[in-house]
This record gives sequence, structure tokens and C-alpha cells, in this order.
Amino acid sequence: MVLDSALLIASSIALFGAGVGAWFLSAPLKAVARQYLRFATMLFAALAASALLGLGDVAALLLLPLASASLALSALARFARPLPQLPATLALVAALMGGIAAMLLGFWVLALVPVAVAGLAIIAAALHGVAPMSAIAGAALLASGLGYVQQGAGAGVLLLCAASVVGLARGAQLLRSSSRPFFGASAP
Repeated sequence: MVLDSALLIASSIALFGAGVGAWFLSAPLKAVARQYLRFATMLFAALAASALLGLGDVAALLLLPLASASLALSALARFARPLPQLPATLALVAALMGGIAAMLLGFWVLALVPVAVAGLAIIAAALHGVAPMSAIAGAALLASGLGYVQQGAGAGVLLLCAASVVGLARGAQLLRSSSRPFFGASAP
């Protein structure tokens, strides 16, 4: 029991730190991709804080689908073509409604369908943009949804969420050298 709570605390701190790091790593991205990614980092930070308070299982039903949809919109804007405002808004609203319905009805599948669709969309967009690290981040997001089924918002789910947000923020930046990694300025 003590080990489980220590792992949950450590993974919550890791998810929060990954969100802060992804916020800075997203600085060189285009504005539309950066805004969706930063929105997802704030939602994941809220998930980390709620897991520390013991409310992670319920909060994940609302936060995980919405953050996943936001990450998918960021990946589409970065590696393919950004969605227009109306379809992007409808995707976020659909993810939010799935989360709210899952919380109210107690039917967790409604919250995990947007996570699975978002994970697959990230993988497809990243493979289209030849960004294997971001495709792995999409697979980590998909695995976090599947991990929620088994253990709830436990340490594994939080760490997979951290891997997905950092993988999408860093993605294609691994291939180039930079002297200032937080802001993307290349070395002279």
C-alpha cells in the first residue's frame, strides 16, 4: 500500500513536470499546434493534481478524453493540415460530452472511445509527417486509455500520459541540434 501511494505520488509529479516541460518545448511550434498542445498540458496537470487528491479515477473520465482530443488536434495541425475551427470545436465538444456522459452514467467506454480515436489519429498524422517519436506518443496515449480500464488513474496511466505529451511536444525536434532546447534556437 505504501509503495502504491509512493508510485502514484511520483507519477503525478512526473506528469505535472512533463506538462511544464511540454509547455516550454512547444514554443517553436506553429500557433495552432502550440495552443492545442498547451491546452492538453493544462488538462494533464489537472489530472496529476486530482490523482494526488484521490479523485483521479473520476477526473480521468472527464480530463483524459478532452486532453486526448486536444493532442490529436495539435498533431493534425503539426503533421498534416489543421482542422478548421468548426470541426475542431465539434471534436472537442464531442470528447467533453463523452467524458461528462461517462461520469454521469458510470459507463466508462464513453470516455475511452475519444481517447482511442485520438490516439489513432495522432499515429496516422505522425506517420504522414514522418515523425516516429510522435507516432510512439500516440501509441502511449492509446495505451493510457487501455490502462485506465485495468487500473483506473494509477501510476501507469499517468506515466503513459506524460510520455504522450512530451513525445508530441518533442517529436521531430529530436532530429536537429539546438543550443537552447526549450526555445528551439539552433546552434550557430
